[in-house]
Amino acid sequence: MTDDTAFDGFAAALARAPDADAAFALLEQRSAAMAGHILFTCLRFDRKDGVMSRLYSNREDVSPTGGSKPIPHSAWADRLLRDGNAYIGYDKADLKDVFFDHEQLWAIGCESVMNVPVLWQGVVVGSYNILGGPGQYSEETARAFAPYAQLAVPLLLQPKDLEAA
Repeated sequence: MTDDTAFDGFAAALARAPDADAAFALLEQRSAAMAGHILFTCLRFDRKDGVMSRLYSNREDVSPTGGSKPIPHSAWADRLLRDGNAYIGYDKADLKDVFFDHEQLWAIGCESVMNVPVLWQGVVVGSYNILGGPGQYSEETARAFAPYAQLAVPLLLQPKDLEAA
């Protein structure tokens, strides 16, 4: 359930954001206000080419924008991309299971993660990835953040997504 006043304010600010970076920053601010984070990133998924690309990061030193990597074949990818469900990693062991760069994440204090999928026409086109301290996120936190993430779907669309509409 969202706080209507906060959601309305976010929607109004997002509609007036002058560019994508400003819109991503608004999402990051909302995430910080709702649950806090150490690392906040956004990924776009290109299923045709089988890659995910980072569009935004609040920690360029750890997780720079512009990078791409293959979409993995894993339980994490199935849950997030195939099923369109948020993934919650509660502790360091969960991060180790999912992220090849888990030691780098641990080094900056990340011990939990919340990956929130963003869908367009029933297909996951990206995710907001929010990492924090141990046990910081829950399914409830993901459900609360999902409407904010979904409102920002235009940030993740590519021209080919719009042509399909």
